[in-house]
Amino acid sequence: MANGALAQMRVTPTENRSSKIVCLVNDDPLVLRSSGLLHASDGFTISQAKRAAMHIIGRGAWFRKALLTGLVLVNAALATSVLDQRPIVSVVSAQRPNKSADLVLPGSTQAMPETAVHARTNGYVRQWYVDIGAKVEAGQLLAEIETPELDWELNQARARAAQPLANLDLALATLTRWEELMEKKVVSPQEFEEKKAATDARQAEFNVAQANVRRLEELQGFQKIVSPVAGIITARHIDNGTPVSSGSAGQSPELFRVANTDTFLVYVTVPHTYARAIVVGQNARVSFREIPEEIFDARVVRTADALDPASHTLLTEVQVANADGQLFPGMYAEIKFAPLQNENSTLPPLGAQPGVSN
Repeated sequence: MANGALAQMRVTPTENRSSKIVCLVNDDPLVLRSSGLLHASDGFTISQAKRAAMHIIGRGAWFRKALLTGLVLVNAALATSVLDQRPIVSVVSAQRPNKSADLVLPGSTQAMPETAVHARTNGYVRQWYVDIGAKVEAGQLLAEIETPELDWELNQARARAAQPLANLDLALATLTRWEELMEKKVVSPQEFEEKKAATDARQAEFNVAQANVRRLEELQGFQKIVSPVAGIITARHIDNGTPVSSGSAGQSPELFRVANTDTFLVYVTVPHTYARAIVVGQNARVSFREIPEEIFDARVVRTADALDPASHTLLTEVQVANADGQLFPGMYAEIKFAPLQNENSTLPPLGAQPGVSN
């Protein structure tokens, strides 16, 4: 600078994000805050401040302009640093839905129908005839169960039923004779009614014995395990000699699992934004990563007509044909809908909505 004067500026941040401008002019410090105020607490006296101000005035207009320009630049730098620390918020504008937008949602295939085969009687497996992957028809024999205890109970029930039968025959013969005596008026009507009631009791005992025999015979018929539906054996959990027991589905072990793979169901959870756009009979397209070159036609067969209270989604059932057998139960699928849009509705841009693509 002119007259050998040395000028230097330094920015020092403080806790309240203000700054100090320090100028050294001929070794005389001048401290000015960015707010433009001069404080005696900064280490300067009033007389020193006056001398510094008169010194600046005496340096000329060019020096005052340079000092002012430096102060402006430093304040701009401080303001920029404060702005850089503000959070960045993305704002999008609502727009009319694009009629060409497709809703793409994940799902997995499920055979229709698919059922588990359980034992209806106690015993052990005598022989099984089909294995996994075998195609079976409804009513086809899958396995046979040996039931020695049931066979013994059935023979015992048949033997016990012989005694009520003999008692019934005797009661019927007695009732016939009393009818003849009643016609001849040898016995009283009251005695005849007693014989008739005894005959009815013998008939009831015989009916109970016969019902027990029929029950055991039906249980014995469950020795043959047959397929309830036509399809493919997808699981076999028995071998020859495996013990089995009857009971509910939760207690009885699963012997076989049969799935009809001609048609698959895909369950999809639709976001509530598009819940009203999904209707029964609506067409959809199903794609699989394992078969990228082919798109399968599908159709919405039913919906839950209610949103799940936890996820606020609509459970939707989509049906897809599998006549050529390319699909397997449990495959991951992507279902693409072309939902019906309401022209009066507005939605966020497609990029801001998960699962939506053009």
